[in-house]
Amino acid sequence: MTNAVDENLFTYEELGELVSRLLLIADELDRMLSEYHPNQMREEIQRLKDYCEPVLLLEALQACLTDESGVIEVQEDLRNVALEREFFKCETVDWLIDSLSGVQLGTKPEQSPPHEWLSDESLSRFPREIAACYESILSSYFKLLGVSMGRRDAWNFWSKQIFDASYLGQAVANGIDQEKWEGLQRAYFESIPKRKEFLSNLLAAIRNPTGSPQQVDQIDQGATQSGYGFVYFVRNGDLCKIGITENLLRRFGELQPDEVLNVVRCKNFQEVERKLHLEFKEIRLPQTEYFRMQPDHVADAHRLLLRFAEM
Repeated sequence: MTNAVDENLFTYEELGELVSRLLLIADELDRMLSEYHPNQMREEIQRLKDYCEPVLLLEALQACLTDESGVIEVQEDLRNVALEREFFKCETVDWLIDSLSGVQLGTKPEQSPPHEWLSDESLSRFPREIAACYESILSSYFKLLGVSMGRRDAWNFWSKQIFDASYLGQAVANGIDQEKWEGLQRAYFESIPKRKEFLSNLLAAIRNPTGSPQQVDQIDQGATQSGYGFVYFVRNGDLCKIGITENLLRRFGELQPDEVLNVVRCKNFQEVERKLHLEFKEIRLPQTEYFRMQPDHVADAHRLLLRFAEM
């Protein structure tokens, strides 16, 4: 673990590596739980392990939603998400980052006291690495706005110069501040396509946390062209996945799909997968095997799977 913050994450592969970093920390903390520790220590180990749940990386962003089951999803239309609401929602996670990293960057010190492990050289790497993962996501997301002002500075600017002016009864902030704020809002609005792709890539990486992209490729493309392989069609949440494998039981054990829609064993499994991915490229999450399918898409996938397969 490096505790390094990366502000340039975007692709599914890059985000998948960060998700893997969190999962490795969770594994280490889980091994600690298998040993004896005083109750207070065990509680803190469990609390840190809970922070390693990859889906929490999305919780700081207003552009994401939770339903009654706690599942997080990217909003279909980001045009009505206000920038100030985005800043407000991520402020609580900023307090967490400050606490875990031990560095105050402008949020409320009383709400983010330094984590107690930071004074222990053998333990401090855990909270610092978790903080680096959260900071990498937020920094990369807000960097897509293309403005030099960081999210914390922008939040402080809005709360002190824009909100306070309105709260004190002024019609608007002074002209320079208002123009500056409108520039930030415009940049936020115009970055919608990039931000939505970032969030989709992150959501796909969270839902398929099987390790590095190289490991995923070895699993899915390990079948030899001369033998038979499986093309599987499964559903996870509201996303469908079309992939290939030689060992179906092992693959399903790794994916743990919510629903198995179809499986075909055939000689040309790699070609079938490629054709299906091409057929549904318009609804494919970039650089993943996941698709956002409506019922008619699912019906077409069943039909094409049987049509393309050479038994």
